[in-house]
Amino acid sequence: MPSTCTRAPGGLATILVIAVLGPAACGDPGAGGDAGTTTDASTGVAEGSASASTTAPTGEGSSGSTDGGGSTGGGDTTADTSSSGAGDSESSTGDVGPMGLPTLGSLVVLGDSISDGGGGAPFYYTLLHADLDAFYGDVQYVNVAQSGSETEALLGQVQDLPAALPGPVAVVITSGGNDMKANIVAVVTGVDGPAKAALQANIAAAQDALLAPNRFGPGVEVHLFEGNIYDASDGVGDFGANDCAFGGGFPTIPTDPFFEAWNAAIAETTEAHGGRAVDMHAWFYGHGYHTPPNWYASDCTHPSTLGHDQLRRLFYTEITGATLP
Repeated sequence: MPSTCTRAPGGLATILVIAVLGPAACGDPGAGGDAGTTTDASTGVAEGSASASTTAPTGEGSSGSTDGGGSTGGGDTTADTSSSGAGDSESSTGDVGPMGLPTLGSLVVLGDSISDGGGGAPFYYTLLHADLDAFYGDVQYVNVAQSGSETEALLGQVQDLPAALPGPVAVVITSGGNDMKANIVAVVTGVDGPAKAALQANIAAAQDALLAPNRFGPGVEVHLFEGNIYDASDGVGDFGANDCAFGGGFPTIPTDPFFEAWNAAIAETTEAHGGRAVDMHAWFYGHGYHTPPNWYASDCTHPSTLGHDQLRRLFYTEITGATLP
């Protein structure tokens, strides 16, 4: 779905809409894709944050807690605490640490432009694939993210995935920001309940399909890592006053309550499926355009080169339980 970062209804609604558009994931038309070692049908992911946050590597970002670990296909659902790669590994079954998968066969990436060429290269998914290869050995890679997509596209992305992949399979998803942007008038006027419910239904449908028995082959485990929606203004909502690609001339509207509600919806659905709600919002908070070095591109929407490096580090720790140097 194409992005419309600056398009909004007229009147007061326009003021409210544009003032809070920054964190929504704009569909960047840039071609994305990695040079993965196997199937690569690359396109993008959505930004995000959850009310139940995940553990971040020491000295970076914010940490909180969520239980993780959805798996399927008849394998053991408890993550072993041993690691086949370098660094420390930690099981998240029943505790609050990163998942720390002991082995990994495949990395799958779904979502919007964050995962499809949005922002400054090298992109997090390219870096993450190389990192996981180094940690686990040869990891197969598939990216079907679509720039500009909303959560309603996730099920179709899942259906485009191969029928068989080496397991265990880690699925990284960044989606939701475009949904929030598309419903921004309802968000700022407090009538966005149906929109959040639709987002949850879309995410649930995609996660159900990913966790269907034997989705990637007999006994292949699937582990979900669902990112949430971040905010380049760090809650201030003053996008128009900070040279963002939207919101020029419009007033400041504090944004924390909006993101807390939408990220809580993402976390609730993901955790109900046994997955990890990866708190991109908390990880990036305090690294927006008010606090150099800025982790966002000049559009205030996609990660900069530094931001993609940080996003790669966040997902790496969630998947491996280790911290990159």
